[in-house]
Amino acid sequence: MAKLKVRWTESAITEFGKMLTYYNVRNGNSKYSRSIVKMVRESLKLVAKFPLMYRSVDTKEIRDVRVFHCDYFLIYYRILETEILVEGVFDTRQDPATLPY
Repeated sequence: MAKLKVRWTESAITEFGKMLTYYNVRNGNSKYSRSIVKMVRESLKLVAKFPLMYRSVDTKEIRDVRVFHCDYFLIYYRILETEILVEGVFDTRQDPATLPY
């Protein structure tokens, strides 16, 4: 399979931005946030090459969504014909009731 392009939904961008802002404020600098961005970016490069490498969330209500751990974060994505669509980001230190899937 050819390497796919990675695209983020607006809601995933918003969620990820809020998390990064939280850690910038909490830590008083952006060092940790930059490391998160780097980890997620590197993981998504692998997903673009090997989209089926992570587990499916597959339930009756949700189809074709996959998820992977990246440190304390869950990244939810969907494999489309020509791209990987990142649909959600979740910090596992949050309330599990707020999980996107």
